[in-house]
Amino acid sequence: MDFSGTFEDFQKVVRENGGEIQVMEREVSLDTQMSYMRMSKEVKSNLRPDIVMSGKYELWDENSSPGSKRRRLAALASIGSPDAIRILQNYQNQPDKGLEDWTYLALQECKLVFQASMLDHPPMFISTGLGGRGQKLRFFGAFFSRDGSAFNETRQRVISGEVEYMFEKFEGKLEFIAFSGQFVTFWGLVPIDVPLNDRVKAAIEESNLLGGGLRNDFVLTNVKKLTFYELGEILKRIESRNIGNSTNQSFFQ
Repeated sequence: MDFSGTFEDFQKVVRENGGEIQVMEREVSLDTQMSYMRMSKEVKSNLRPDIVMSGKYELWDENSSPGSKRRRLAALASIGSPDAIRILQNYQNQPDKGLEDWTYLALQECKLVFQASMLDHPPMFISTGLGGRGQKLRFFGAFFSRDGSAFNETRQRVISGEVEYMFEKFEGKLEFIAFSGQFVTFWGLVPIDVPLNDRVKAAIEESNLLGGGLRNDFVLTNVKKLTFYELGEILKRIESRNIGNSTNQSFFQ
């Protein structure tokens, strides 16, 4: 699967926006984000700011249902006023269990609505499943052993060194790397304008020159951290298509 063009189009939009962006830092599943956006759109269709604000205490009402609180949070976010921001900030200090991510999304939207009302050119807000920090997005990556065997200590040192060097070269930050059987998994922060596909290909090539023994196929996504079971299923699909050592690139945003 090759979605590199999609990510390149995304980078182009960011450049055209003048590079003014805000990245959602928290890791929030795309399912939760989509559910939030649907409710946010729904509450905006009949928004009464006065009624929403007068019912703010519902957030701390133990008898109020989680569903009702989700709706209240989305409604407060849509108001986008300083008072609404303060309410959401206070609730975020100790949200109900299960509403942590929803509260975070509501607060981010509320701030964006306020900025849009105050600035001629508000920054672009970027949200992905894995979040990010500053001007960087978090990506999850995975490599596969070329011969299907587990990585010995020497191969692990080679691959770890090349992945660390890759992140250093584009001023990113490698946060995690691990080996399990025939899989290498890693994730880290990547500047939003970096052509990551090319950098990953180069890291694989350099690793293999030093005996890393990696397939050219790889997985790269900012949607979520994949499990070993999911990676195994991806590898089965690659092999069943007889792709051989072609490049498997997966970009999402």
